[in-house]
Amino acid sequence: MSDEPEHDGGWAHDPPAAPVAEKPLSVDEETQRILDQQEQILANSRRLRGEDHPSTLRARADIAMTYWRGGRHDEAIEIEEQLVEDTRRVLGPEHPEALTARSNLASSYWSAGRTEEAIEIEEAVLADAERLLGNDHLATLTARSNLAFSYSTIGRKDDAIRVQRQVVADRQRVLAHDDPETLDALANLASAYWNNDQRDDAVAVEEQIVEESERINGADDLDTLQARVALASGYRAAGRMDEAAQLQDRVIADSERLLGRDHPATVGARKTKQLNHQ
Repeated sequence: MSDEPEHDGGWAHDPPAAPVAEKPLSVDEETQRILDQQEQILANSRRLRGEDHPSTLRARADIAMTYWRGGRHDEAIEIEEQLVEDTRRVLGPEHPEALTARSNLASSYWSAGRTEEAIEIEEAVLADAERLLGNDHLATLTARSNLAFSYSTIGRKDDAIRVQRQVVADRQRVLAHDDPETLDALANLASAYWNNDQRDDAVAVEEQIVEESERINGADDLDTLQARVALASGYRAAGRMDEAAQLQDRVIADSERLLGRDHPATVGARKTKQLNHQ
């Protein structure tokens, strides 16, 4: 599954000037440098355009995004809760940017462990996106994917599978035939099946992922190799030991040829085979 729901950066904004750093900055120093620049942009927008100007709202959203990316979720939430209200008041409750503000708040709630609150918003955002933007809009696809992941996180396994199936169908219908996001959606569906102990369904999806990755990326692509690793593991978990052993042999051979005998992935593949024999 994805690590977390997507957090939409929202609108284009005034680009900050990039200062020349005398030495590499730590993560915290880099975050603070960006925040200092964004605070200056916000102050300028407030002075020149006013508190309710869309550019001022965007500047506040940028600051919240930086807090979120830096793991400072409580600070992001404080800004985003007010942004939801202000964006609704200034632009109207059905404006696409009002949906973005709510979606970002849901992502921050999720990151802060406030999952039930996140899901409540995500369900409403998905319903509004379907009504206002249509089922095939990319924002609607993202909203549905976020909701499926959140359902899985709190153990609503049947709901997660139901929604994730729709995510896969949507991406196969809407996106380009070879879009990698379709493979990501399939991987999330396989994970949802595993979480619900639907082993045969999970393996069937993983077989599809290998087939599609070979077609899209090529038989020797590292993503395809990783898909075979996952499928071999799936075969073992499903008790299909002969198929698992055959595929594991191919994983070892491919890893040695593509990565080298001493690569950690190759060493791990051989060790997995030894453990399986034991």
